[in-house]
Amino acid sequence: MLDPDDAELCLIALCATEGVGPVTVARLRRAAEGRGVPLEAMVALPAPELEAELGLTGPAARLVAGIRDPLEAGRRVLARLGRLGVRVVQAGAAEYPVPLGRFLGAHAPPVLFVAGDLSLLRRPCLAVVGSRRPSRGAAEAARFLAEDQAAAGTAIVSGGARGIDTVAHGAAMVGGGTVVIPALGIARLHRHGPVGREPADGRWCALGQFPPEASWRSAHALMRNRTIVALSGAVVAFEPRDCGGTWHSSITALRMRKPLYVVTASRQGAKGRGLRRLVRMGAVALDPDRMPDAPALACLIADYRPPPCAGQLPLFDLPEARRPGAAPPQSHLRCS
Repeated sequence: MLDPDDAELCLIALCATEGVGPVTVARLRRAAEGRGVPLEAMVALPAPELEAELGLTGPAARLVAGIRDPLEAGRRVLARLGRLGVRVVQAGAAEYPVPLGRFLGAHAPPVLFVAGDLSLLRRPCLAVVGSRRPSRGAAEAARFLAEDQAAAGTAIVSGGARGIDTVAHGAAMVGGGTVVIPALGIARLHRHGPVGREPADGRWCALGQFPPEASWRSAHALMRNRTIVALSGAVVAFEPRDCGGTWHSSITALRMRKPLYVVTASRQGAKGRGLRRLVRMGAVALDPDRMPDAPALACLIADYRPPPCAGQLPLFDLPEARRPGAAPPQSHLRCS
């Protein structure tokens, strides 16, 4: 962001304040527009007024009121990010990914903190998510999928966590490009961590939606999962249990009506239950020993039919104990 104006500096200061989220920022901007005053005038209001008149929560109002000089705070953030090689992309800018506004609505990040090559998101994007402790078979399947898809020109999008995410990022960089979306601030992200080595130019991008110095939080992880799914044309989930982060990403994909594919090397325990439940809700099971190459996956995605509307998903997610005679998961590929 070159030579930002006062409104942009104030926006950066707000988005760099931990605990101030997109909804709070949107309310402040609407109030400023409605009153015909600059955004920094709203930030200057006392916390009780922000809470009473704008409907901010008490903690959010106190955090906003605590930004004493938002313009100077914004300049400090930009200077810090510049030293890290990170730039700011505001919603509405040409570089800002259109799918975020389309799928996240009011919860789309007002600004993104970006390192690397954001043009990777102009390619077809495939989300690869999964267990932090995958089986050997699942890890090998994820490695093949990510490298093959990246070589075919697809950007692999994942969260930078241990396990499947790290395998996918590293494999994608061999063949093409990868996009890391961390559940913490981008200033805390060690760029070589998610991929195991220093990334090559043009083959990686890190996309921060949280304050640059924010620590990892479970709430951040859930928000990050929604961002990963929103940016991607399809989702491949490796060994999701019937709870947890990969499960959440899978359910999000179904609710956003994105093609969802599930890969599980073991069909016992929580991972087996996760596979069976997701297939009943509309996912397609893939055989980890016979993963589709790029043309085959493109055909599967073209043939995918989304599940019923999000409001009806609970009807198709009955616990197994209440679903007598439940059929085994179906697959577009033969499973051994």
